[in-house]
Amino acid sequence: MVAGVGTSTQIQLDLARMGQQLADIQNQLGSGARAADLKGFGGQAGALLSAQSLKAAADAKSSLIDQLQARFDVQGAALQQVASGARALALSIRTAISANDGRGIATDLDLNFSSIVSALNQTWNGQPLFGGERQGAAPVKIDTLQQLVAASGPGQIFDEAEREQTIDLGAGAPIVLAKKASEMSQGLFDAMKSLQQLLNVSGGTIGQPISQANQDALNALAAQFDAAGSSFDNESGRAGQIQSQLQTQSTQLQAQADLLTKEIGDQRDADPAQLSVQLNLLMTQYQASAKVFGDLSKLTLLNYL
Repeated sequence: MVAGVGTSTQIQLDLARMGQQLADIQNQLGSGARAADLKGFGGQAGALLSAQSLKAAADAKSSLIDQLQARFDVQGAALQQVASGARALALSIRTAISANDGRGIATDLDLNFSSIVSALNQTWNGQPLFGGERQGAAPVKIDTLQQLVAASGPGQIFDEAEREQTIDLGAGAPIVLAKKASEMSQGLFDAMKSLQQLLNVSGGTIGQPISQANQDALNALAAQFDAAGSSFDNESGRAGQIQSQLQTQSTQLQAQADLLTKEIGDQRDADPAQLSVQLNLLMTQYQASAKVFGDLSKLTLLNYL
C-alpha cells in the first residue's frame, strides 16, 4: 500500500510537470516565440538582445540614408535650375548679339535672376540646402537686381553659417551635404551685377543696334555665365556621386538587416513543426500517466488482501 501511495504521488508530480510543458508548448504555438520575455531565453538572451540592437541601428541608419537620398533629389534639381538659368542668360546674350538687338536681355535677366535666387534658397524639411549649418534663414537675402547692384560685398548678398552642413554616417570622414550658396554662386552674381550695371548705364535696356563696345562686354559676360553653368553642373554631378555612395551603403545595410533578421528569428521564433511533434509525444505520455494514476486511485485495501 505504501509503495502504491508513493507511485501515485510521483505520477501526480509527473502530470503537473507535463501539464506545464504542454502549456509552454501551446503558448509558443500561439505567440510564435520561444519565450514571452528575455528571461525565457536563458543563456541566449544576450545574443538575442545584441542582434536586436544591431538591427535597430541598421534600420535607423537606412532610414536616414533614405531621407538623404530624397534631399539630394531636391538638391540636384535646385543646382540644375541654377545651371539652366546661367546658360539661359548666356544664350540670351548671344541671341541678342546675333540679331543685333538687345531689347530682350533685361527681361531675361530679371526672370533668370529670380529663378536662380529661388533655387539657391531651396529648402528641405524647412532647412535651407545651401545655407551651411544655419537653419531657418535663406542664404541669399536680396530679392531684386537693384539690391544686387547696391550690395557692396558678399555680406550684403548672403546670410549663411560659417561652416558647411555635414553629416557623419560612421563610414569615415563626415560628408559635406552641400557647399554654401556664396561658395558656388559668387561669380554668377558678379556677372549678373555687371550685366545689370550695363543695362543701367544704357538707360535700362540695350537697344538696337548694339554698339561694338557693348557687344564686347556682353560676349565677356556670356562666357562668365557659361562658366557658372558648368560649375553648377559639376556640383550637381557631385551630389549624384554622393547619392551613388549612399545607395551602396543602403544596399549593404539592407543585406546586414536581412542577416540580423534571420539570426533574430532563429533565436526567437518557435518551430511549429518541431513543437507539434513534441506536443503529440507529450500528450501521449500525459494520457498514459493519467490513466495509470486513475487506475491507482481506484485501488482499495481489499486489492492488497
